[in-house]
Amino acid sequence: MHTKKMIYCAMAFALAAALLVSTGFACGRHHGGNRQRVSPAVYLCPVEDCEEYGRHIHDGVTYCGYDHSGGVCNGQCAALCSVEDCQIAGRHTHDDAICCGYDHESGFCDGTCAALCTVENCEIIGRHTHSGTVYCGYAHGGCFCDGTCANAAPVASRGFRQHHGGHC
Repeated sequence: MHTKKMIYCAMAFALAAALLVSTGFACGRHHGGNRQRVSPAVYLCPVEDCEEYGRHIHDGVTYCGYDHSGGVCNGQCAALCSVEDCQIAGRHTHDDAICCGYDHESGFCDGTCAALCTVENCEIIGRHTHSGTVYCGYAHGGCFCDGTCANAAPVASRGFRQHHGGHC
């Protein structure tokens, strides 16, 4: 009887060990498997008199020169377009540099902006897409969505149809 208990205990231990090892292999934790890398947070640049904008490096550490709320860069920031006479709204590129044509109050684009919907007879309120382009159905000052409507209560905004009325 004592021998049977020992055999059952050994089998249970072997089964548990096999399950743990196979889980480790499946998660890529074996000898250089696919490990999920977590990027460290990129904080605002603390270097005095630094005039760099966006992400940049000091002494091997990446910082961001924009004044993100919360003090941490979300990786979505871009400079405002400075190309003279450029009429392109929203995110676009000039010489492979990403910039934004909207007039953000913060002085940089935080990646939350979208065009106001101009699709005829569209009754969709809030963020939505038409042919792959993101639009917003709320009426915003400044002629673009700055992302603040994402926290607006849907009940309070139902029936608000003036989003196509203004011309920017």
